[in-house]
Amino acid sequence: MVVQMNIERQPVIQRGCLTIDPQCCTVLLVGEEIRLYPKEFDVLLLLAQYPGWVLSAEQIYRAVWQGDIGGCDHVVYNVICQLRRKLRNQGIIQTVIGRGYKFVG
Repeated sequence: MVVQMNIERQPVIQRGCLTIDPQCCTVLLVGEEIRLYPKEFDVLLLLAQYPGWVLSAEQIYRAVWQGDIGGCDHVVYNVICQLRRKLRNQGIIQTVIGRGYKFVG
């Protein structure tokens, strides 16, 4: 028995030296694969889908964790720090003081 699925491929996001493939859950930085934990990938994908937009920690938390927002600033901050380290501090994710984070790849 063959099960038919109606699946649409999500487009690959190319932003400067960064390539994000949502379907395969892969991230390439200058052609080199960067290994991310699932939440790191989800946060990066969310920011990359809205380049230049400033998203607050609360907005990021609600979109990625979809739960109670208690302590969301700390959780999001830690994930952003890990992403920056893994992306070799290329300035891809910027902090907008008092507002949130934005993707500038």
